[in-house]
Amino acid sequence: MKIDKELEIGFIRAIQKHSNERTEKEEKAIDNRNEYINSQFKWSTKLDEKLVLINDTLREEEKKVFNQYRKIEEQCKLMVANKEIEDLNIKVESEYWNNKHYKKYDPKVYGNPFYINTWDDFVGFRQLEEEYDNSCSNTVSEMLFIPQDSLIAKANHCYSFHHLYDHTNLTWFDIYNIDEVWMEIKVDYQFFSKIKRIKT
Repeated sequence: MKIDKELEIGFIRAIQKHSNERTEKEEKAIDNRNEYINSQFKWSTKLDEKLVLINDTLREEEKKVFNQYRKIEEQCKLMVANKEIEDLNIKVESEYWNNKHYKKYDPKVYGNPFYINTWDDFVGFRQLEEEYDNSCSNTVSEMLFIPQDSLIAKANHCYSFHHLYDHTNLTWFDIYNIDEVWMEIKVDYQFFSKIKRIKT
């Protein structure tokens, strides 16, 4: 695939930001680059196999995170009930890494993920059940450029994989480039007090 250096640099810098922090110019840079990449996109067996591997890996990581999230959530509720903390926030961050492609165009990516997704309510939004549900409904029509008879089109997708192709600005080229994923559970314990009014 031919890469346009300027388009790639603009894209990489823009996707490093949360979508609500991007300027109109950065959104346009993403659109222009993705249009260029998608115009050259060719389906292959190698791509199909890698996407299946990514989906399977994300499912396993999701399951581990889900189980730990539930334990942490239970512990935190007990801490609130015991008045050890006033409140809390739990979020899950998914970081997607590639140390070959993106660092060639933006050295800041070296040693850092090229894309980060933050779930403020991983379990509430993703999993209403007590047990981990290992699939997310997907339709081939959502999966642009993917042949209906491909392995990945037939697979049950975990929600993280579905999110990558349906709720981000990543192309199949970018998803294919994922060679490492980190999921982190981050907890903020909150402590607060009201200041009493002084009578004058």
